[in-house]
Amino acid sequence: MEELFSLISEEKRMKLRKFHRQEDLLRGLWADLLLRKLIIENLQLANSQITFEYGAYGKPRLCGNHPFHYNISHSGKWVACILDSQPVGVDVEHMQAFDESLVLTLFAQEEYRYIMEEADSRLRQLRFYQLWTAKESYMKAIGLGLSLPLHTFSVITPEGVEGAKRIQGEDWFLKSYPVDPAYSFTSCSKSLASWDSMEIAQPSQILEIVRSVSS
Repeated sequence: MEELFSLISEEKRMKLRKFHRQEDLLRGLWADLLLRKLIIENLQLANSQITFEYGAYGKPRLCGNHPFHYNISHSGKWVACILDSQPVGVDVEHMQAFDESLVLTLFAQEEYRYIMEEADSRLRQLRFYQLWTAKESYMKAIGLGLSLPLHTFSVITPEGVEGAKRIQGEDWFLKSYPVDPAYSFTSCSKSLASWDSMEIAQPSQILEIVRSVSS
């Protein structure tokens, strides 16, 4: 563990040590290491050159004049990261039973109908989480996080949740990917180019890259 901690910043180490649950610490640690791997590969920076700053609503960004946007999400056994030259967001959620009485307060009217019109409880759960991850990925892309109430905008159209969207006066693309049948994974980007390639990286691959340029 100490070797892994040596590969991230002191600021990040302090934040991670505040977690009470080991699994939360490990997800946060591997999220940071995954991001560092991708920055090293895409921008040819040494690990020691990678530093971050934060926007008004807490969204992190890479320091320096780089046309590099990213977003990270983690849940259960998965960590997801998306990269682009324009703002992007991603959300992954482990699907579990949800309180249907809260749906009306969390979603716009047309989204509520889309979820609740499905008679099959399993498919209703899939619709709930696809909408939830789509809305979260959008809020993360615009840098507002959960400061924007979920029910104040809609991502549903006659075509469904995925595809080209006009959300609050801006054009976006939503894309879901079946990473794992127990998880919902959706991204929000300015173009479908963000999905030109996808990689599932193993811990050993991440460490090999980060260690190789650790100074």
